[in-house]
Amino acid sequence: MTPYTTIYEMFLSKILDDEWTNWDEEDIEIDLRQILEGAIPWFKFPRTSLERNDQGFLNVLSQEEIQILAAYMKCEWLNRAILTWENIKPLCDERDFSPANLLDKLTKAHIYERQQARILESHYYRAVDGKPFNYARLAGVDNG
Repeated sequence: MTPYTTIYEMFLSKILDDEWTNWDEEDIEIDLRQILEGAIPWFKFPRTSLERNDQGFLNVLSQEEIQILAAYMKCEWLNRAILTWENIKPLCDERDFSPANLLDKLTKAHIYERQQARILESHYYRAVDGKPFNYARLAGVDNG
């Protein structure tokens, strides 16, 4: 079993978690679970079942699977920030602030994070048991 906290810790290590500073633990847990549930459908073909219960995933997820889920959680979290950019506006100095500029930068950041998650996922698909797939076997050459 892989508890949700394992995924949450990996996700939180990838972001600044100031968003949850004044929240109580139960609300943080609910919010992180919602972000995770939004991220799971993006992981198209996991090798391990992502079946879960209230405590976590029923199977033991690999480090790569945990990283991919955390990366997609980051995308979901960033998308939420983009869609509610009004919450970020007060953090910007009025001299430098332009809603269009901010939205453009956040959108580019979201695109970048989505690409990073997809790259992680593509590496995951090409490796079996942590080893790259032996494509030479497809050409009839067996390198062991």
